[in-house]
Amino acid sequence: MRKFWGVFILELCFALPLQAEQRPLEDVIEEVNPSVVSIAVDVSDREQALGAGIIISADGFVVTNAHVMENAKKITVQTPDGETFAANLVGIDEKTDIALLKVKKPLNLEAGHFGDSDAIRVGNQVFAIGNPFGLGNSVSLGIISAKERDIDKGPYDNFLQTDAAINQGNSGGPLFNMDGKIIGMNTAIFSEDGKNAGVGFATPSNMVKWVVSQLKQHGKVIRGWLGAAVQNIRTKDNEKENALAISAMTENSPAAAAGLKVGDKILALGNISLKNPRLFSLGVAKLAPGTALPITFSRDGQIFNAEITIKTAPEEMKKPETEAVSAEELHSFEELGLDKYKIGKAVDFAGLNLSAYYDEKTKELVITKVAANSEAEEKGVKVGDRLVLADGKQIFGTEDMQVKLKQAAGGVMLLQLRDSEGAYGVSLTVRK
Repeated sequence: MRKFWGVFILELCFALPLQAEQRPLEDVIEEVNPSVVSIAVDVSDREQALGAGIIISADGFVVTNAHVMENAKKITVQTPDGETFAANLVGIDEKTDIALLKVKKPLNLEAGHFGDSDAIRVGNQVFAIGNPFGLGNSVSLGIISAKERDIDKGPYDNFLQTDAAINQGNSGGPLFNMDGKIIGMNTAIFSEDGKNAGVGFATPSNMVKWVVSQLKQHGKVIRGWLGAAVQNIRTKDNEKENALAISAMTENSPAAAAGLKVGDKILALGNISLKNPRLFSLGVAKLAPGTALPITFSRDGQIFNAEITIKTAPEEMKKPETEAVSAEELHSFEELGLDKYKIGKAVDFAGLNLSAYYDEKTKELVITKVAANSEAEEKGVKVGDRLVLADGKQIFGTEDMQVKLKQAAGGVMLLQLRDSEGAYGVSLTVRK
């Protein structure tokens, strides 16, 4: 009996501190709710856009989505207790869909606190606060469904996915963890009919913090630039290599100055992630121009070490056109152009042991057949995959691809493809 009670008391002692750390959700919501504001944007005399925002400092800085600010003529911020303030736009970053506002004459506003979005795990509970349909602050509860989502919204997509209800008017509002720390900013949803489908996307708080610091300091985001496009590499076992291949490169870029060439494999670049091209590009973008770091790469089986100095990203680098769905701009999948493709006749590319047709809408080759036991099959090329670039160059039709194959006959061609999981690359020997 003594042993039984001894164990019970010991377990109770360990359990009490854990229970003490778990605050009631109602208390957490009550504490953070004042930091969430409703935003009304006058875009014309008769038209108004609605969204949400996060107070990030007591002196009146508010962060929200850039798309909420589109065509803004007048910006009004309303706190949960009904007070309204005029606000100015400090800066905007369309590549990450983030805008920074400054409230005029703030009255010691209650600010939210950022958490570490890298520490959040799939399955963790979260809650969102926003301004759905202009109703004012509303709370929805859910979990983190996935991380590092790419939804083709911009070049630095790295979204947290949640099933917490997000609707029109929630854009720019916060996603909190159970401690009341901001771990994301609600940005977009996927929906066929405009209704919440339990698939929402939030910009990670670490991204928001970095962009906000840039906007505060410069009024815009200054990004590091390498001047090389990269892609995943697949082995014969259809596994991704822990390296990235250079698929295209800009002349007079930092990559070119370091001696890199199209087809080289990047094995290491400082502490930048090589998990996928998106995380790699994001890591480079966060580097301050002038930063010098070591790079290790391979070419034709030889390994090279060099130093590369990051430059400022050219201003003319634009965000790709996107058909992602914001919480204020819902479309059906038909409107997204996913229902029809202009399909050409499939052509046999004997040099690569595969067949494909040219999709004029996307300017890509769609694989229709892969020869059994071929190198392409061994490296994971599948029917339905899309061939985007050949040796770093765009493909302008089946005839253009035949010309490229003829020029590369007897050598190796680096192909950039994409499938349902994203972009990947393979190097295939071109038969004569």
